[in-house]
Amino acid sequence: MNSFLRKNENKITRTAFGKKGFLNESAVAFFVFLTFPSFALAQMDSSKSLDTTVVPAVAPAVAPAAKSLSKHSIQPSLGLTLQSVTEGDSDLVSAVWVAGLDGGYFYDGEPWQLGAKLHAIYGEQVANGKYPIKTQDDLIASITPSMTVIPGPQIRLFFETAAETQMASGIASDSSPTKFLDPVFIYQSLFLGRRFESAAEDGSWQYDLTAGVGYALQETLAQSFIFAQNRNVVVTENNPLSSVQNEITLESGYSAIVDFNLQENVNDNFQWTASWKTVAINRIAGPSLPEASNFFQNARITSLLITGLQYKFLSLSYTGELTYDRNVSLRRSLDQSLVFGFKATL
Repeated sequence: MNSFLRKNENKITRTAFGKKGFLNESAVAFFVFLTFPSFALAQMDSSKSLDTTVVPAVAPAVAPAAKSLSKHSIQPSLGLTLQSVTEGDSDLVSAVWVAGLDGGYFYDGEPWQLGAKLHAIYGEQVANGKYPIKTQDDLIASITPSMTVIPGPQIRLFFETAAETQMASGIASDSSPTKFLDPVFIYQSLFLGRRFESAAEDGSWQYDLTAGVGYALQETLAQSFIFAQNRNVVVTENNPLSSVQNEITLESGYSAIVDFNLQENVNDNFQWTASWKTVAINRIAGPSLPEASNFFQNARITSLLITGLQYKFLSLSYTGELTYDRNVSLRRSLDQSLVFGFKATL
């Protein structure tokens, strides 16, 4: 019985494993089947060379700085001249000083633009033992908004308001006393025109030109200032000035305006500037074109020219103002000054 069981056990064992063991061979084959793909992939990954190249970081593109739509400038100046004259036992020491302030602002938008200007200059001659003599006195301020009305040729509609007066008491061209805001000339001009502007890419030069024609309203305010055509009138308590002229005189007429500005930068420290503005208002009694023969007789014309050289804080400036207004004088008035002094740009 035992021998029969041992024979059957050996038979079953040989049937299950064979001579070399079927289960052992199947287990080895299954293990190899599982591990071979991982081993092969590991060999493939190890065969590749490690890429150690460093890719430089690309900086994000920086948008160019937006161009400023507005610009402004303030230029105070001061000039002084000393003089000493000796005659016998007397010495005369005198000084002539001139102070000025020029400012400007401009907003360059589309369709709206806005410009503003200020010109102030005052000068005196002072001598020992004598009353100071005013040599120059002007205060002019203007503001000019505009808008594009015809985009193609860039035709703009301007509305300019300006005022001109003096800052201290003095004498006009025909020996009539003046003072601050007496008289003061104010005008509003609505005109069509164009504005041209150009500048070098390196900033070495720039210019702008505004020109146009239109219609203007002028107000002349005078409390004690006597118009030129009324200076033959004797003013008394019984015959006050108000009997021959009003404190506010309203006039109107066709207008023409030209405004030119130029700046040339020779180098960082040396520059040349020029500014010229002319305003002509032909005051008429009715809505008709003026005759050429009486244009200047009825017109108020002001022309202001400022030009100069500046090296750092040293400057040589010329200022000339031509004025013709029959209310002020029957003759034209020309005030000029050439001043060497100091100027700063703020």
